[in-house]
This record gives sequence, C-alpha cells and structure tokens, in this order.
Amino acid sequence: MDQNQEILTELKNINQKIEKFTKLSRFGWLNFIGGITRSLGTIFGTAIITLVLVYVFSQFNFTKSISTWMENTLSQIKWEKILTPQIPTLEQTK
Repeated sequence: MDQNQEILTELKNINQKIEKFTKLSRFGWLNFIGGITRSLGTIFGTAIITLVLVYVFSQFNFTKSISTWMENTLSQIKWEKILTPQIPTLEQTK
C-alpha cells in the first residue's frame, strides 16, 4: 500500500506541473514572450552579421581594382574611330 501511495503522490505532482503549462493564460504568455525573444534574437543576429560584413568589405581596396579595370578597358578602345567618324562621300557609297 505504501508503494501505491507514493505512485499516487507522484502522479498528483506531475498532474499539477502539467496543469501549470496547460492553462490558457499561462500558455499564451509563454508563447508571447517566446515570440518576442525570438524576434529580438533575429534582429540582433542580423545586425551583428551585417556589421561584420560591412567591416570586412570596408577593409578591401575596391578603388584600385576598379581603376585598374577601367584603365585596361579604356586602353583597348580605338578612340580615333569613335571621335572622328568617317562620313562616306558620294563616291564611296557607289
């Protein structure tokens, strides 16, 4: 009988703990607070990752590589054909 009594008291304790989490108001508040903490964690995590990426990209010297690329590209263009277009004469069109 003593063992049955212990089992009954344990079941009552478990029942009380389950009731604490299954009450609608408590359940609602726990979900509300959990949602707030998840959204704040997402916001702070995104901000930290963005700051790290901005810092890393600010360490690169993009101006030198872009200017080198532009110099190479512009040196390959034949400017005399662009700046002085050839107007065909009447004899050349025949």
